[in-house]
Amino acid sequence: PYDILEQETNRSPIGAKGLLFLPYLIGERSPRWNPHARGAFVGLTMEHTKDDIVRAVQEGVALNLGVVMDCFKKKGVRIDEMTLIGGGAKSQAWRQIFADMYRCDIQKPNVLEEATSMGAAITGGVGVGAFDNFDVIDKFLTIESVQHPIEENAKVYDSLKPIFDQCYEVLTGVYEKLA
Repeated sequence: PYDILEQETNRSPIGAKGLLFLPYLIGERSPRWNPHARGAFVGLTMEHTKDDIVRAVQEGVALNLGVVMDCFKKKGVRIDEMTLIGGGAKSQAWRQIFADMYRCDIQKPNVLEEATSMGAAITGGVGVGAFDNFDVIDKFLTIESVQHPIEENAKVYDSLKPIFDQCYEVLTGVYEKLA
């Protein structure tokens, strides 16, 4: 299924031909804290294809995670690289979306599905003194590939961010009514 999603995403242009997805399928947590938020496609037309919908979903998730990233940036945190884990990290196209949207390198480690468990084990190990610090992760993980941001794509995402935020804000009263 990841190969199919990869192909579909790559057949749709950056910005999914003006289709946005609000990924609030279980409400929204920090920093918006809105349990009534709901998912939505905004801008859907008869001309959109399944490929555009797949890309819009991936871009919507990345745009929403960008809201969290912006909180860090407003506090002066500089993020030059991120390591992506989980099933979505298998997608080169999605990693590129993240790299472009956040203008940072996105790293894919050799361990994807087990990374959370590994992190918990290392945290426990540091907590009980088995490891001196968290740098021990370098003994377990290697970076297999890195996606670098493409400035042309980043500019498209810059133009979509305020529209994405506006869509969330405009629908805020609607979410509560639907809930």
